[in-house]
Order: sequence, then structure tokens, then C-alpha cells
Amino acid sequence: MKSTFVHAIVALDQSEASDLIIETLPHFKKLGTKKVTLVTVVSVPFTGERTEFNTKPYYQKLKAYRKQLEEHDFVVEIDLRSGTYFYPPTEILTSADEHDADFVIISNRGQSKVQEMLLGSTASEVLQRSRIPVYLINIDMEADDENPNERRLVITKSVEKTLNHVIHATDFSDTANRAFDVIRDLDNEGKIDKISFVHVQGHHAIALKDPASFDTLTAKSQEQLEDMRNSLSDKTRNNSEFIITFGTPGKEIISAIESSGATLVVMGSQGKGFVHEFFLGGVSSQVTRFSKVPVLLVPAERD
Repeated sequence: MKSTFVHAIVALDQSEASDLIIETLPHFKKLGTKKVTLVTVVSVPFTGERTEFNTKPYYQKLKAYRKQLEEHDFVVEIDLRSGTYFYPPTEILTSADEHDADFVIISNRGQSKVQEMLLGSTASEVLQRSRIPVYLINIDMEADDENPNERRLVITKSVEKTLNHVIHATDFSDTANRAFDVIRDLDNEGKIDKISFVHVQGHHAIALKDPASFDTLTAKSQEQLEDMRNSLSDKTRNNSEFIITFGTPGKEIISAIESSGATLVVMGSQGKGFVHEFFLGGVSSQVTRFSKVPVLLVPAERD
């Protein structure tokens, strides 16, 4: 897995949400991004008749996006993928593989998260299937200040300050350690200002009944977090904190995100597959559903 963020695949459906993503991309220079490949997938329904589907408007929109980003000194490629019943998640990840991208940027619309998790949104499936990190920008609806009766899409948390305060949720697993490797690389490059480590100890029955065991468990978690912090740069090591909580992981992580004032969540994705996550409820899925700040998911190592 690459731990750099030089080349991003940016998934765009050419809606208002895509316009918002394009506006945020210059801020990704703080991550080290220099090149972006803009990908739009157009699924053409099969009608049984010999008809010509016009993809020119989609291509023209991508060209306009490219011109906008080239003004910020990005190297920009465009990839319009269209065909009968093309499946966006598959095509986005294929594009990422073909272009040898370092990570994927995609948005999730908060106002329909429950429905999307039930039906399988493009964002949620990309998050589950990707072999490279995925940066998720959460977008929601809010009333327009000038026209209260109208609603507009907004990014819930600015990407501009994304590296000001990184919160890392860890269960000390191999996948969580892969996510921490990404943080450490960014820290070594001097890009992170502050780090909060959050560890949720979960529902340990023995700890519920025995306070002494709970204290032992907490001390062990503290020791593991100290080892992680000691591997950071002096600046970040001195500007970090531990959040050790007890309860339901997804809920506790969201609470820590909100209380700490974090600007980016970095965590591992279990990589168990969308269906498994849907039925059993993965922690990473819960965090991506309810976090208002951007989430960077680092996938488990795949065969």
C-alpha cells in the first residue's frame, strides 16, 4: 500500500455535489497531492433499440473541471467511462487501478445516509472494496440563508484545515496499525499539527464486574498508545492526547470526534465486504455514516 497522496482519483457524478468537491481539491495540496484524475461513470440503460447515447455533455463538464484545477497547478487527467449498465463503484476502482492512483476522493450525502446504507451507495461500496485509502467528504443539506424555503448542499466540515487536528481511532489491530503508518508518514513530512488517539475498550464483561481488571486494561491501553505516540515527531508528540473510553466503539468514536474538535478522522477499514458490514455493522461504516468531519479510511491488507 502506498502511503503518499500525490495522485488522487476523484469520483464525480457531475451533480451539485461534484461542484463542491472540485472547489475543495486545491486544499489537498496540503496532503501532497499534485495530480488528479477526474472520473465520471455513465451507466447507459439497454433499450433493445440501436440508439446513440450522447456522452458529450459529460465530457465537456470534465474538461471544464480540468481547466478549473489546472489554474491551481494540478496535473489533471479525465476519465469518462460509459457503457451499458456500467456499475459506478467497480468502474471508479478500476480507473484507480489503471491510473496507478494513491487514493480515492469521494463524497457521501448525509441527508440520505440511512437509505444509502440500505440500498448500497456508490460511496459506501467504494469504501468497502477499495485496496487504496479513500478520503470521504461528507455533504449535507441545509437551508439557504437568502432563501429559507430553499435548501442547498454544503460540505459539513471544511477540507481546508483537514490536517490541523487528526483523530486516530485504533483497536491496535494490524489494519489500525496500517492507518497509523499513514499518519506517521504525514507527520514525518511535517503536515500534521495535532493528533488525538481514541481507543474504545468495548464491552468487556470482566471489566464491568471487576474495577481492578478495568484499571489493568486501561493501563495496558495507555501503554500501547504511549508507544505509538513515541514514534511521532517531537512537535506532534508534544501536541497529542489520549482518549480511552468504554462502550460501543462506533458511538464512542463519534463522540470523541465531536468533543475533541478534530478536523480529520484516520482509521482502518475492516475490509470484510459490504454485505458483511451491512448485516453486522462495522465500526468504520458507522463512523463514515455519522461523522461530520472528513474520514480517511485505510483498507486492510488484501490478498
